[in-house]
Amino acid sequence: MDKESRYELQKIDCNCNDCKFMERDFETYKKWEQFHRELQLKEFNLKKEREEIRSNAQFQFDKVGLLQYGKCKRFQKDISFIPNICQLETQECFEHRREGNFN
Repeated sequence: MDKESRYELQKIDCNCNDCKFMERDFETYKKWEQFHRELQLKEFNLKKEREEIRSNAQFQFDKVGLLQYGKCKRFQKDISFIPNICQLETQECFEHRREGNFN
């Protein structure tokens, strides 16, 4: 997918990740990332103990599906979202962060 197609898809999806009003909240993200990392590691170790995983397997954290966190500067409220997922509830308020700057 080329750059222009990706931009057009982002405008259709209206995901907060691509909105110019979204300000990231890295502290909240890191807190929940650590929580999910610990859960995955615990599950990995349990499987390894049951010998479902070969002893030479290494743990690898999977970030797929993790929520992203931020603050909507337009409505002054905390938000959470999964990037690249269509958000129907933001169709009215979304403005792409590159609006007017895309070539």
